Amino acid sequence: MTEIKNTAENRFIRAKKFLSGNNLNGAKSEFQGIVENFKGTNDATIATKEIAKIEKKIEQLKIEVERKKALGYKVFKPTTIVKYGDLSLKIDKVWKGKRWSFDDYGHKYFLRDAERGNSHIMTLISITSENNNPKLPPILVYQMNNGELKYLGTQGYKFRRWKDYGSYLGNYADYGNDFSHSKTIPFNCGIELPNDDLKSGTIYIVLKKQGCFNRSKVDYGNPEIAYEESSCNPKRILKVEDFDNDYVLLKKL
Repeated sequence: MTEIKNTAENRFIRAKKFLSGNNLNGAKSEFQGIVENFKGTNDATIATKEIAKIEKKIEQLKIEVERKKALGYKVFKPTTIVKYGDLSLKIDKVWKGKRWSFDDYGHKYFLRDAERGNSHIMTLISITSENNNPKLPPILVYQMNNGELKYLGTQGYKFRRWKDYGSYLGNYADYGNDFSHSKTIPFNCGIELPNDDLKSGTIYIVLKKQGCFNRSKVDYGNPEIAYEESSCNPKRILKVEDFDNDYVLLKKL
């Protein structure tokens, strides 16, 4: 049984699985087993070439890690398109201002003015989903302070527009704001923060690739449909390596 498991063919199969999972060391070990146990064969020649490719890739990854260490957060460039899971997100605009507008229903829209000494950090985003009822990701605000990115807050989701006043009131459905009928929905997101916080360091607007805003029916007020936060749990301090997987830089202000 052990001999069958360690044939060159089975080692190649395991090596390919390791490579598909980005386990370079695991793949290298399998190829080395072929070289050591099947010397002088065509399999050993192929495995030797694969080992050389893996070693080159490992070296490139080491260089990239060192580059990130040297440059820190400067290595990251803002992005306007984020894709993960069933979602594709297009960032239309990110900015700071005193007035946050949303819920436009034709001849009227709603405004939220920041209090004296505060400002809004706002994001216009269009979200496309393959899922009929997706959980939406949080848009987070961080501030660079003493070489660290410190969490300031999470933006709230508001619908950008409604078909008309009746749909805004909930008298009838607006399919343009329902993923079960529309593949793409535009949102205006925002959060109010003290100017003293915003002035003391560069502001980083970051998206976390995690669905934690749920569609729900509110008990009072209009519109009756909203996306509400649930267990987003953003990191209080973001490190450079956090941007390798779960976090994406949208913009620096």
